[in-house]
Amino acid sequence: MNYRCYEDIKGQAEAWKAALSVVDERIEDVRELAGDSLDDLLFTSCGSPYYMGLANATLWREILGTRVSVFPSSEVMLFPDMTLSTGGDHLLLSASRSGETTETIRAVEAFSERFPGRTVLIGNKPGSTLDEMADVSIMIPEGYDHVIPQTRSFGSMYLAAQYMVSLLSGDEELAGALRRLPDMLPGLLDQRESEVQQVAESEWDSAVFFDGGPLYGVAIEATLKLIEMSLSRAACYHTLEVRHGPRSVVDESTLIVNLGSKRGEQHEQQVLTDLSDSSSSPILSLSPDTAHSQGGSVTNISIGDSVPEHALGMLYLPLLQLLAYYRAVHKGVDPDESRNLTSYIELSEG
Repeated sequence: MNYRCYEDIKGQAEAWKAALSVVDERIEDVRELAGDSLDDLLFTSCGSPYYMGLANATLWREILGTRVSVFPSSEVMLFPDMTLSTGGDHLLLSASRSGETTETIRAVEAFSERFPGRTVLIGNKPGSTLDEMADVSIMIPEGYDHVIPQTRSFGSMYLAAQYMVSLLSGDEELAGALRRLPDMLPGLLDQRESEVQQVAESEWDSAVFFDGGPLYGVAIEATLKLIEMSLSRAACYHTLEVRHGPRSVVDESTLIVNLGSKRGEQHEQQVLTDLSDSSSSPILSLSPDTAHSQGGSVTNISIGDSVPEHALGMLYLPLLQLLAYYRAVHKGVDPDESRNLTSYIELSEG
């Protein structure tokens, strides 16, 4: 049987198209709010949307040329004096599938007390509390997924955030590449799904994800998906950090997942070679071009060199969502649900 999250993963290209469309509609409102000079961009959210902020922060820093801070909403809620700047032109960007998560609501309130009228929300649920609080809302109801793990909602918000900033910065090359992604995704999933399924059903007990720079946040989100959907043990590290301790627990029962970048390719390939030479660990390597790893049990999936580095994560993540899905099915776990989790968190007023 196919679970609801499988349909969400395979069909999320339509939500991506909707994300692009709504950003086009609201970009002038965001531009007016951001103004000509922006001293500080704060991103705050919870769970998967927080990892989305980590995934996008390097892009925002590079093309906006401004200071970017990314905090879980709970840190802003509990420690506003440690996380919120004072003075200058600041903008808050937040994301939430439900729009009802208490920590994010409290974080937005704390920010708005210091910088009123400076909040942008990317979300999936019109009419939610956060939608009503935001000064500009980029709302993508087509991305709302009615299961615990966020797949199409994450992708739609991730793309909206990237596209919004590409338009703010005037980076037409990146904006054009992002517009092409919804048409690329279905073919990629159809062509590579069986390879991902084979990896998911192979012999391993735990997984290690690694990469850095623009892909680190995506790697963390992929780790979370595997944990949530299949109840598997998994961890995430920056690529070269694998050599500084985590390598000691990597053995033939550990799945190694590499999210290949362009700027870090040489070092990433060396780490993969070291790991494949020293153990028989199964390896799933996603790369922008043909991977060079040899030995061991290596599955290489090339995305294509025409995709800009900051957009690679958009295409890697659905493949890794399928990895989590098929691992859950293989283990007899319902991937639509997750033990001890709810779709969003409400804290008591006390």
